[in-house]
Amino acid sequence: MPRILLVEDNDANRVMLCRRLEQKGYALTPAESGERCLELAAADPPDLILMDIGLPGIDGHETTKRLKANERTKRVPVIALSAHAQATEKEKALAAGCVEFESKPVQMPALLAKIEAVLKAPPVVAPAADDTGVFTAPKAPDATQTGAMPALAATRVAAVPVGRKRILVVEDTDVNRVLLRRRLEKQGFDITEAADGRIALDLVRRSTFDLVLLDIMMPEVGGHEVLERLKADPDTAALPVIMISAIDEMSSVVRCIEAGAEDYLTKPYDAVLLQARINACLDKRRLRDQEVAYLKAVASLTRAAGAIERGAFEPAELTAVGDRTDELGTLARVFVRMASEVASREKQLRQEVERPKVEIDDARKKEQVAEITETTYFQDLQQKAATLRRRMRKGDDSGEPRQ
Repeated sequence: MPRILLVEDNDANRVMLCRRLEQKGYALTPAESGERCLELAAADPPDLILMDIGLPGIDGHETTKRLKANERTKRVPVIALSAHAQATEKEKALAAGCVEFESKPVQMPALLAKIEAVLKAPPVVAPAADDTGVFTAPKAPDATQTGAMPALAATRVAAVPVGRKRILVVEDTDVNRVLLRRRLEKQGFDITEAADGRIALDLVRRSTFDLVLLDIMMPEVGGHEVLERLKADPDTAALPVIMISAIDEMSSVVRCIEAGAEDYLTKPYDAVLLQARINACLDKRRLRDQEVAYLKAVASLTRAAGAIERGAFEPAELTAVGDRTDELGTLARVFVRMASEVASREKQLRQEVERPKVEIDDARKKEQVAEITETTYFQDLQQKAATLRRRMRKGDDSGEPRQ
C-alpha cells in the first residue's frame, strides 16, 4: 500500500483529503506544518508527499527545498497543492523541487491521476540548489551566440523501463535536437529525429511512434501546423504530442492545448519535469490504448452473439479476445465453450428428431404393403401362384412334358 505524507495546515482540508485518499487504498500520514513534515519524512521517508504551499512558518516552497537537500528525503516525490493557480506559482513550485502541481479546490480525479503517474515514475535525484535556494538547470551559453537552447538540467535520471517506447523529436536546431536525443536515450527511449515539420509528418505516416516532442518555431511547416495535421488525420489523432517552445505566452499554450496537444513546455526546461511529463503522456496513451482494445473486444463479442443467432458462429472469431487475461477474456472463453455446447446439443437434437422420422417412414411403408397384400385379389393371386408351382413340381416328378 503506497504511503503518502499529507502536509496541510487547514484541519478540514486535511481530514477530507486523508479520508478520500484512504478510500482509494493509500496509507495517509497527516502533518499540519512544514516543520512536522520534515520531522516525519526524515524519520520514515514516504512514497509521496502532498505539499500545501501556503503553510504558516516554513511554507511549502522552503519545506520542499529542505527535503531535496536532505540525503534521506531527496528522492521522495512532492506534489504541490496551492490555492493560487497562476503559472508563476506553478513554476515556482516546480523550481523548488516539486514534480507536479494541483490547484485548490482539489479536483480528486485529476489529483488521483497525478498521484498514480508520479508513483509509477522511477525515482529521480533532484538537482542541487543554487545560491538562492532555487533548483534550476545549469546555465548554458546564450542561444543568440550558439544557436542552441540552454542545456537541460544536469540531473541524473534513472532509466525508465518503458519497453523501448518510440519518441519522435522534432526540432530544427541541430544542437538542441542532439542534446535532447542523448538525454532521452539515457532514459531508455528509442529516439527518431526530424529537423523540420515536413520530415516529421512523413515519418509519422511511415512509422509508429508513442509520443512526439514538437518544437513550435520552425521554418516552412511550423509546429502549430504539424499539430493540426496530426490531429486532423484519424490515423494519427490519438498520437500524444508535447509542444516545446521558447514562447512563454498563455495565448500560445491555449492554442496548442485547444488544437489537441497533451502538454506544453517552455525552454529552457528541467530534465526532471520533462521526464515526468513524458511518463504522464505515455501512461495516458497506454490507458487509452487499453480502452480502445477493450471496446474492440466488446464489439467482437457482440458480433459473435449475432453470428450465433444466425447459426454462423466460428470460435476462431473470439481467439484474440479469449487470449486476454482479464474478465473480458474469461467471458469470451466461457462464450466459446457455451456456444460449442449449444452447437453439440443442437446436433444431438437434430439426430433425435431424424430417428422418429425414419421409424415413421418405415411404418408407413409397412402400411402401404399391407394395404396391397391383404386384399382378396392379391390373396387369390397368391393361391393361383401356389397351385401353379405345385403342378410344375408334379410335372417334373412324372417326367411328362409340359403343355
